[in-house]
Amino acid sequence: MTPSAFGIDTLGRVLDAAALRHKVIAQNVANVNTPGYRRLAVEFEDELGKVLGAGGTADAVAPKVVVADQAERVDGNTVDLDREMGDLTKNGLLYQAAAQIVASRMAAMRSAVSGR
Repeated sequence: MTPSAFGIDTLGRVLDAAALRHKVIAQNVANVNTPGYRRLAVEFEDELGKVLGAGGTADAVAPKVVVADQAERVDGNTVDLDREMGDLTKNGLLYQAAAQIVASRMAAMRSAVSGR
């Protein structure tokens, strides 16, 4: 069995995207009061779904940081702190779930190798 047969390569990409998203959210929060700052977001899951649905591999997809269209405040800033905190919570849960799945699949691989 290869790691790709267990989906570990795909889960690794998901973990990478979640880590990047965490950094982007932190940057958005840090700039919540910066006039003219444009909110950033990470695009990944939709493209991954398209590629995997078409029979491709996760290697063909990379997370992309984009400027997100949001309602602009009077100072030109587009960051909504409530949304960022919600996104941070959601992203943390995604990362935690993917990490737990990787851990369980690695344990299954170890078990298969050791013959248990």
